Amino acid sequence: MGSEHSRKPYNKSAQLGIGYLKTPYYVPGSHHHYATNVIREQKSRKMLYYLTGLVFAMVGCTYAAVPLYRRFCQATGYGGTVQRRETIEEKILRHAQDGTVTNREIVVQFNADVSDGMPWKFIPTQREVRVKPGESALAFYTAENLSSAPITGMSTYNVTPMKAAVYFNKIQCFCFEEQRLLPGEQIDMPVFFYIDPEFETDPRMDGINDIILSYTFFKIAEDKS
Repeated sequence: MGSEHSRKPYNKSAQLGIGYLKTPYYVPGSHHHYATNVIREQKSRKMLYYLTGLVFAMVGCTYAAVPLYRRFCQATGYGGTVQRRETIEEKILRHAQDGTVTNREIVVQFNADVSDGMPWKFIPTQREVRVKPGESALAFYTAENLSSAPITGMSTYNVTPMKAAVYFNKIQCFCFEEQRLLPGEQIDMPVFFYIDPEFETDPRMDGINDIILSYTFFKIAEDKS
């Protein structure tokens, strides 16, 4: 039989001291794991910087877009923005101050119609007038109530050809205004218009020497009293 000492289990901790268990030791792959975490943190930090810069850039673009959007709306009327356009009076005054002179003669013809069930006689007083771009002209339409009851009507208008309408300016017009005529009543309604002198210099207007101004009356109400 061996000695009592020889039968005791071998305890390396006891011989090396209790501190041996607290001594850190190397784990295979730990350095690679640490390096991977560092790289991941660097990428995350770069991504954060990028996103922050992107947010500031977007905010800057938004503020810059506000005045541009406002100008676009003012020029086009988009979104219900009121357009700032030169009035007819301002346009006439500007061309008068510039001494604009035109030589081209335009024939303006007049047409009149009434809707179905409208018992009015509605005709242009003159068939046509001849004007030069930059000149204003006065024309008349006549309406007569042929029925035995008062009738209120309203007219719409159109200019042909349509592409010439931008240069046809009405200074005074009875369109979109209610006209009430008693039985047998007749009235003369003036149309005072002005053709922009830029009509003559616009290549799109080449070959257009005739403009037709048409009005159509509709019955909108009838007095029952």
